[in-house]
Amino acid sequence: MKRKLAGLAVLTGMAATTLLVPATPAQASVGLYRVAATSVLDATNAKTMPISCNGADQVVGAGGRINDGQGDVLMTRVYADATLHTVTVLGVEANATNVPWSVDAFAVCAPAGAVAGLQLVTTTSVNNALDKVAVTAVCPPGKSTFGGGYRVDNANAAVAVDELEFTSTLDSVSSTAYVFGAPGNFTLQTQAFCGTPLPAMALTEATSVSNASAPKTATAPSCPAGSQTAGVGAALTGLTGAGSVATLLPKAALDSAEATGREIIAFASSWRIKAQQVCVG
Repeated sequence: MKRKLAGLAVLTGMAATTLLVPATPAQASVGLYRVAATSVLDATNAKTMPISCNGADQVVGAGGRINDGQGDVLMTRVYADATLHTVTVLGVEANATNVPWSVDAFAVCAPAGAVAGLQLVTTTSVNNALDKVAVTAVCPPGKSTFGGGYRVDNANAAVAVDELEFTSTLDSVSSTAYVFGAPGNFTLQTQAFCGTPLPAMALTEATSVSNASAPKTATAPSCPAGSQTAGVGAALTGLTGAGSVATLLPKAALDSAEATGREIIAFASSWRIKAQQVCVG
């Protein structure tokens, strides 16, 4: 398998930006905050990093990031526990690398009671070794998606997550994974963090330029005044089976979000990445 070249610059030029589900007039912030943790930086494989909300506060958004790794490291899990208290991120090497790397885990937390009716909805694929697996988690009627996550199990580091994407109506979230090696039977789980809609909820998104350079980063437009970032999403287009989402980053100020895609193997054709964020207030 041909290795991708290190040292290429991140592209931040945006091809398009979109504001979906227009927000109602600005509301007071619900007091969301971000917590973060970073694993050890070395060349060992694999690395798991959990991070928890304070006290009885709950997760409304999840994110993660692979630091370095030259595209050889897959972010195969960004998920919340059953109580929506802890986010865990897992990085595994698709191909052995002696380059030091680390994993960041991010949780966007809501103070206890700030979001009514919070619940975790999960949907898991059947065990399979297909080339592509897509799974959607749908919120119950009357609830909206604040954030989401995904989890790949038993894939032998041979399955790459290609998207974690919210619908414009904020009623579901989908994840997609591609097989690029020999994983055997594996499962893909998609999570939706669902709750009673707040007065202001909006989805903002932006798409990078489309070309053959790598890696690529897209930054979602800032949240409307009076609202904050909850969930973060991303979707790769054109890089099917040859790349993965390496960053789902809620910015520290919770005013914007960033997504990065990296090539696992050298890829000569054009591709792009879309960054999404769910803004609430």
